[in-house]
Order: sequence, then structure tokens, then C-alpha cells
Amino acid sequence: MKKIIFTLVMMISAFMPAMAQETVKTLYDQEPKEVTWATPLYIPAENFATDVNVGNYIYITFSETTDVIEIKANGTWLPGSRFTSLGDNTTDYKAYITADMLKALKEYGLEICGAKFTVTGVSICNDGFQMPEGAIWGGYFWVDSWNTLEIFKTAFDNYEGQRYMDIYLSEDTGDYDGYFLKVLTKWEPETVWANNDQIVHTPRVATVDLKDIKVKESLAEVNTLMIQGNKESGNPFNITAVVLRNENDATVIDNIFVGETDADTNIYNLQGIRVATGLSVDEAKKCLPAGLYIANGKKFLIK
Repeated sequence: MKKIIFTLVMMISAFMPAMAQETVKTLYDQEPKEVTWATPLYIPAENFATDVNVGNYIYITFSETTDVIEIKANGTWLPGSRFTSLGDNTTDYKAYITADMLKALKEYGLEICGAKFTVTGVSICNDGFQMPEGAIWGGYFWVDSWNTLEIFKTAFDNYEGQRYMDIYLSEDTGDYDGYFLKVLTKWEPETVWANNDQIVHTPRVATVDLKDIKVKESLAEVNTLMIQGNKESGNPFNITAVVLRNENDATVIDNIFVGETDADTNIYNLQGIRVATGLSVDEAKKCLPAGLYIANGKKFLIK
């Protein structure tokens, strides 16, 4: 009975829509703090020991901003953080917490530094975001006209030779798979991991084959991995996660079927998150919300 209840809870939570922002823990609410490269704001590691989970996000508010912000641990970029230029009059900043980021926060704490800005508050918040298993970055990065997501290379510190890198996309793309993506480390041809035509595109996931990429060596002389995107003739969309996986792990397959099968299996949503175990497709149709799911390497539709 406990196993059944746990499975149902996991299924329900995986399909909950994004909630309004909920403050999980307040980390800094003192006098506004002017931050520069020389005068960072430090949040001790003990603040992350409890009540902070993968999929929560670090939420920083400002009264004044100018340029670059970086969040670090032990003097280097937090795994799963990205290069961000605040510009003038930015009100807040979010960094969604990956598994590697949480581990670093619990060990070293959080350092907030940058060109020059004034921090008015720091907290841990939750909005229902589901961080996929194997994610090295997660959140919302808007792609409209040639935008570039720059993920600090510390995201790959624990890279163990995974074969594929999946780039998750929001539902804004609809059924369109003609968007543009390119993965590289510098704006030079020899540093390209994958041109657009080397990436396998589906409406929700773009997959880069890392088989012939020397990942660690390629990142040695740079700070970030860059994912350049453009909507092309489709709608603007968000990149929502970057996931490393091995060949036998779940991914999105283009075949859609609506027939039934008696075989018990694992059921995944389109973000690659397992939402049910030991159910047939027929059983899943009776207890899961309407939508597209994946079982046995194929999509199936629940109406």
C-alpha cells in the first residue's frame, strides 16, 4: 500500500502546473548590500543544509544594477549557473538548483559577486519547476532572435562520458521542429560541438551526440559552453533544461501511438521525467491527466 501511495504522489506532483512563487527560506534580508568583485555577499553553507531541494531556485532582488552577476561556491562558478549580464534597472535574478549545484551549496555556501549592484534580498523559492534527472542546467532561457545561453563549464565537472546531451524546449514551439540551435565553446568553427544540421530536432527536445566530442578538453580553455538559438519561422520559446544521459536512458521519440498494450512499463512525460512505474499504457490512461507520454520508446496520447 505504501508503494502504491508513493507512486501516485510522484505521478501527481510531476504533472502539477507551475505554481506562483513560494518562498521556501530567507537567506538575506538585512540592509541593502553593495556588491562588487572585491566585496561579494556570502551566504554560509549551513543555510543550505535543510529545506532546500533540487528544482528550487535562488532568488536575488536588487535596488540598483549595472553589469555582470556571478554566483559562486569556493571561489568558482556554481555548477548549473550561467553567464548573466544584468544591465541597468534589473529587479531580480533566478538560478534554478541542479543536483550538482545543491551539493556545492551545502559544502561551500553561496558567493554573490559581480561588476556592481545592490542586493536587497536573497531567498530560496519554488514555483513548481521540475528539474529533469541528469540536468546540468535548468530554468527558463528565452529564445527569440539569436539568443545565446552560456552555461559555466563547472556544470560538466562530474561529466562521466554520457553519450547524449538533450536540450529541453518549452511548449511554445508547438509542433514546430524547424528552430535553430548550435552548440559551441568559442565563436570559431573548430570549437563547434554541433551545428544545427548535426542536432536531432523534435518539438520538445534537441539532442546532441557527444560520441566524438572531447568534452573536458574542449572546455579547458574557456569559461562557458554556449547554446545559440533562433526561432526561425516558428514561435519564440524557452530552453528549459540541458540534460546529460546515456544511450539507454529515456528520451523523446517521434512515433505517436494511441493503441493499448498489456506490458507493464515505465511511463515518462515529454521532459523525460518518469511519472509512473509498473503500469501498462491502458492502466496509465485511467490514472494520468490528458497529454502526451512515452512508454517503450514511443509516445502515446491520453485524451
